[in-house]
Amino acid sequence: MPTRLFSTLVLVLTLSAMSFTTVQSAQAKVLVFGGTGMLGYEIVKALKDQGQDVTVFVRATSNVKDLDKIDVPHVVGDVLDADSLHRVFKEGSYDAVISSISRSGAFGSAQEGVTIHRTGNNGITAAALLGGVKQLILMGTVGAGDSASTLGERQRTSFKQIYADKTAAEDFLRASGLTYTIVRTGIILTDEPTGTVEFTEDRTVRHAANVFDFSAMTAACVDNPDCANKIFHTHDPAIPPLSNADMMKAFEGLQAFEDARRGKKAD
Repeated sequence: MPTRLFSTLVLVLTLSAMSFTTVQSAQAKVLVFGGTGMLGYEIVKALKDQGQDVTVFVRATSNVKDLDKIDVPHVVGDVLDADSLHRVFKEGSYDAVISSISRSGAFGSAQEGVTIHRTGNNGITAAALLGGVKQLILMGTVGAGDSASTLGERQRTSFKQIYADKTAAEDFLRASGLTYTIVRTGIILTDEPTGTVEFTEDRTVRHAANVFDFSAMTAACVDNPDCANKIFHTHDPAIPPLSNADMMKAFEGLQAFEDARRGKKAD
């Protein structure tokens, strides 16, 4: 997609406060990027549980054993390779795309680090637009875009590039003309589902929420008019505010949860 084309698109953002209620959509063909990762895999499972026709885009080196276990097909490519992205959309027709790609490797690496959020997601957006996709759901982070005020100074400084890249990906998607849904996650927990998670448009909210709950809600946003052209923050009113120590435990819990899923032994 030529850069100059996107420079002529008008950026429109509608701000309104609301909560989101899940609505079961009719079956749609959904392509998921990042579907072998912790968050992406839970979204894939939720899509399958909700009766959607889901396929996962993976790299040639990705471990697809978990996808095979739940009988989810995959296609191979690289989000940093525009040709492979366009090829996938030429070979298959998809109603919706969900991008849950995340960094891998060192923070400073241009190919495997934080720039994956900008270059990878922008490539997905451009290819999806040309491929006739109706909706793109982008998994983002509270702290990006107009939610920067939710972060402390240390967070803004330590992860400045990540938030800048995620903001750029959001802006590119909103300017593309695609129907978009952006889900910004805050503090991710892997405890038992509460059933009380909400999607809110309040940009000042940075709160804990369970990955199983908001993954199901994300999946339910496919072909859902309540999610069209909206930016949501995940929020669970049943979970009290977390202390700094609680947040550190949550981050450690995420790693332990992912290691267990991948069969890695604890040190």
